[in-house]
Amino acid sequence: MLKVFPSGFLLLSILLVGSIMILFVSSSTINAFSQATESSSRSNTFINSNPTGSGLLNDTNMKLLDSLGLATVYQPLEREIAKIMDIAYQSMNLTNSFGSFPLSNLTADMQQKYRGIPSDQDIDKRNEAKSLLETNTYLSFIGMTFPNGDTYFSEPYFPSQTNSSAYNYGYRDHIIGALESKHPYLSNVITAASTGKPLVVLASPIFSGETGNNTIIGLLALGFNLEQFDNLIKSESLDLNNTRLVLVDNNGTEISDSESNTSKLETFKGLQSIEKAKSGQVGSMSELINGRNMSVSYAPIDIAQSKWILLSITPN
Repeated sequence: MLKVFPSGFLLLSILLVGSIMILFVSSSTINAFSQATESSSRSNTFINSNPTGSGLLNDTNMKLLDSLGLATVYQPLEREIAKIMDIAYQSMNLTNSFGSFPLSNLTADMQQKYRGIPSDQDIDKRNEAKSLLETNTYLSFIGMTFPNGDTYFSEPYFPSQTNSSAYNYGYRDHIIGALESKHPYLSNVITAASTGKPLVVLASPIFSGETGNNTIIGLLALGFNLEQFDNLIKSESLDLNNTRLVLVDNNGTEISDSESNTSKLETFKGLQSIEKAKSGQVGSMSELINGRNMSVSYAPIDIAQSKWILLSITPN
């Protein structure tokens, strides 16, 4: 049987439901606003940073980074990383000369004597590598390897290829990761075989180029110039009083530091702020660093399969 309610009861019900809906919307709006503006450990805002350079951070994320004092350094970092990622994807998409590989035969004698092909072979690839290095100062070297990890060539020829203590890098995580994932793969901080200095390498697979064939015929290796990243961090920290800017890899190992020499490879592993950033969060919290109570702001930067974490550290 259909029940008919008095008109007064119906009107009262509509008013009650409408009031509840207004309260719910208002509460949600306030919560969303506070999450985007408060610099606290409760912050759980996600940044969709674009590693290929095809987009920029949206206004909300930029305002959050600005409120944390990270925007001015985050933007140039992301921009330079995006340029390097573009080179990696161009080789995968066969839009540069690195897509055709190899052109010269590599003998055992070459491996022992030159750590790859001699400097006068495959000049087109070497010249393209030199040109890219000149226009991308955040790269320290560009090289190509075979799928087994044997070096084909590396530029600059000196010292990257001639001073190398090895010719096979098949054991390196970035080589293994690129082969298994068939995508660009970033190493954590390692020690360069040619200079003994800290280094980060992005390895990108090179495919055969045949339609429908995803056979990997080689890898492009892009070495990051950590001194340039260090210079960027230091220059951006000049206007920040009593604040230390630090850039670390996915393991918490120092890449760049506004206050120290990065050759010491200080580690920040174990900080809760780093773990939060690794999960994609951006925010600020108090942490004990070397026995001192510090305010730490943090933000992740996506690179290939990994993340770098930007930290701003200020004494409480």
